[in-house]
Amino acid sequence: MKALINKMKDYRVIVVGLLFIVLAVMLINFKSKSNTITPVRKTIIDAIFASGYTINSDEYIVATNTEGFIQKSYAKEGDKVEVGDLLFQLSGDVQSSQLENALAQYNDALIKASPESPQKISLQTQIEQARSQAELDKKNYERYNTLIKTNAVSKYEFEKSKLQYEASLSELQVLEKSLEDLMNSLQLNLENAESQLKIQKEYFGDYFIKSTKKGRVLNIYKEQGELAKRGEYLAKIGSGKTIAKLSIAEEDINHIKVGQKTKIALNTDKDKPVDAVISKIYPSFDVAEQSFILEADFIEEDNRILSNTQLQANIILAQKENALVIPAEYLSDNNKVTLSDNSVVTVEVGIRSSRWVEIISGIDETNTLKNLE
Repeated sequence: MKALINKMKDYRVIVVGLLFIVLAVMLINFKSKSNTITPVRKTIIDAIFASGYTINSDEYIVATNTEGFIQKSYAKEGDKVEVGDLLFQLSGDVQSSQLENALAQYNDALIKASPESPQKISLQTQIEQARSQAELDKKNYERYNTLIKTNAVSKYEFEKSKLQYEASLSELQVLEKSLEDLMNSLQLNLENAESQLKIQKEYFGDYFIKSTKKGRVLNIYKEQGELAKRGEYLAKIGSGKTIAKLSIAEEDINHIKVGQKTKIALNTDKDKPVDAVISKIYPSFDVAEQSFILEADFIEEDNRILSNTQLQANIILAQKENALVIPAEYLSDNNKVTLSDNSVVTVEVGIRSSRWVEIISGIDETNTLKNLE
């Protein structure tokens, strides 16, 4: 019985050993077959990868020129705005009081500079009286001037009439000069008051923050009731068309030209890439981004393209339809391939991508290649 059991154990060992041998042969054959390919025809694209995000071509920041609490917020993210639309109103009680004072001073100066000004009317009345007196004294002087020639009046009376006329004329001239000075002074006061009113209106206008361009509200940085300090950002407005801002490695920059086609996959819809074209190459390396910066214009408008959307892009350097290609790993560094009979052939290559290499000459679809790795 014991001999029979030992015999059965030996049999199982032999069977297991045979199974291992069969499996090993199958794996070798599978590996051998999977390591061989033939060149195929397909479209090959040589492209440079870039990452980035979308922006508006004319974005601007809304900031405050004064300080105050946000009394009222008229805009929210996503709203469309026109030039002059009110976005925020800041509290400004002190400034409002100063504006009222400036307005009162302007109105007072305006009344005083008007033709109905009491100061003007008073002086004009005095001038009319002085003019009448001067005309009367002139006639009296002329009469005495005639009479003295016939000795009808004394020289003293003649000189007295002359002095009276000269005094009346001098008083008239003084009053006329006073009126001229008064009008100039009142006009200057009016101009100064108007200037101060304009300044106060501008200062007060800083509490009413308006859009300067047509666009869409992208971000709101301050909410109603919050304190806004001078120079703080309140919102970002996007104006103009949506474009892609791309970052590429510095070793790739020499391959980039304006006008190159680009395929862009938006993170919001990766399965539907959109077409764009390189429109701008920034002239210097961006130290903060550690890359060169590009801009690309989308060929067609698309409602899916939202501002600040993250994206990946492939900038197309070359593209060829129906090209003869092999997997990149089947080509050695010195442009040689190994055939199935272990012979080595030098080939001429064209477009290279991360996965495929175009073969210009040296082999064709009838050749079988081996990957020796």
